[in-house]
Amino acid sequence: MNLAAYIHPAFQIGALSLGLIVLANGLRVRRSRKGGAGAETARAARLHMRLGRWFVAMFTAGYVLGLGGMRFALEGPLYETAHSYFATLALGLFWTTAWLGRRLRKNLGNDDLRQIHSYCGFLAVFIALFVAVLGMRLLP
Repeated sequence: MNLAAYIHPAFQIGALSLGLIVLANGLRVRRSRKGGAGAETARAARLHMRLGRWFVAMFTAGYVLGLGGMRFALEGPLYETAHSYFATLALGLFWTTAWLGRRLRKNLGNDDLRQIHSYCGFLAVFIALFVAVLGMRLLP
């Protein structure tokens, strides 16, 4: 059995776990903001941003590990599976969510931007979890 094929899935399980924590924290920021901006909202927002940066970096590294694992451990062609297509879509959505979050920091009162950021992040997490299910078929 080729253990190298399991590096990417193990890494992405950790990344997706962090992603779910970031999502839950973002929802906490949203609830707190509805109650009025205060110290708790600012604290939760800082944590959301800090963990969000780590998550996007981890998911991106896991994506690159997946490409390497497919090419070298599984010796399969790149970008010929639904897993790779949807993973690329999820990665793009996560980077878009991060970019929107960055814009939110500069435009704090922009509710439209905040709404798009939250929907984009939720959609990206949902697709990433779907990608994990698709990836099970590829394991040796």
